[in-house]
Amino acid sequence: MTEPAARIAANLRTLRENRGLSVVALAERSGVGRATLTNLEAGRGNPTIDTLYALADALGAALGDLIDERPRTPVEVIRAGHGTRVEGAVSARLLDRVRGHRLAELYEVDFATVARHADPHPPGVIESLLVTAGRLRTGPLSAPVELGPGDFIRFPGDVPHLYQAIGGPAHGVLVMSHP
Repeated sequence: MTEPAARIAANLRTLRENRGLSVVALAERSGVGRATLTNLEAGRGNPTIDTLYALADALGAALGDLIDERPRTPVEVIRAGHGTRVEGAVSARLLDRVRGHRLAELYEVDFATVARHADPHPPGVIESLLVTAGRLRTGPLSAPVELGPGDFIRFPGDVPHLYQAIGGPAHGVLVMSHP
């Protein structure tokens, strides 16, 4: 079992049990197959970002609650190519989690030209994105916008939304804030 798989397995099981949910109940609530969920809790499989988001949303948790387990220190450095990554049409690397009035999660994100139609996150989630390379169509499905390097967008993440690189891969920094 790899370290990320073991971390996801432990975090998923703990979150599910803390919420008093059975594997069957979480599978129904998230739309993730029971066999997939059982394999993830056993540390087997390589879940996509969509699967992890579906589980986090069904648990009323943030994505970082499933994938993160780093100890916090006053000075923290995450070298290029390191850190917890999740893959899919959108690939992301968790850089930091900050708790205050809201939980904010900071991700370095690579976007593919394959459109990712994201389901709504729990109420109150806000997504803020700075595009650092390439061109990207993103925002609420009802009104996506086209962005280029240096462009910034903030939109409600609790509505269906889109991420799609245009003409080649795109790259950016995403902050997801949770109430």
